[in-house]
Amino acid sequence: MTIPPNEPPAVAAYGSDAAPSPLLIVLSGPSGVGKTTLTGRLVAQGWDGHVVVTVTTRRPRPGEIDGVHYHFRTAEQFHEMQTRNELLEHAEVHGNWYGVPATTVRERLAAGQDVILTIDPQGAQTVRSKVEDAIFIFLAPESPEVLTRRVRDRGHDSPEQRALRMLNAEREMAELPRYDYLIVNRDDRLDEAANQLRAILWAEHSRVYPRRPKL
Repeated sequence: MTIPPNEPPAVAAYGSDAAPSPLLIVLSGPSGVGKTTLTGRLVAQGWDGHVVVTVTTRRPRPGEIDGVHYHFRTAEQFHEMQTRNELLEHAEVHGNWYGVPATTVRERLAAGQDVILTIDPQGAQTVRSKVEDAIFIFLAPESPEVLTRRVRDRGHDSPEQRALRMLNAEREMAELPRYDYLIVNRDDRLDEAANQLRAILWAEHSRVYPRRPKL
């Protein structure tokens, strides 16, 4: 069968050995909803994509490792990265700066890997304005009460910081209609959320007209 030259890449690749186009996934939601925990479970299930490590100016918490949990930088180092345009997005959240290293995203996509960014809705809004064909997934708690408990049980925030997180959560939840997909992260059902995330990725890789993220 002759493939017309105007066929979309997925159709043209049907029956060939062409590699699927990699995906750029933005997993976002309020603080404490479990974004890092969910991506960790996805990796543990055998997913072979890449979860980008965020750069931050906040201090490491007990047990956190530089380059594994975050890239910990001083405020001066962070703003130097901003000046050199090394961050795909950056935002001040709860009194600290956070940003996504753009080079890592480009390199992993160029290598054919799916890439996940775990960022807050403010950062997701920036990515939405800068990147074509990214996938936006909102991770939500099953109820406001559950989110309040999770934030309270984190144990490393002051009462003022917890109050600020909950105030911001109300604003962040209002961003939900702007997303492509919703996953509800229910207590003791993490595998269910991870399976739903995998299903979204499988569906996206099955599109006739594949997404091709451009940074």
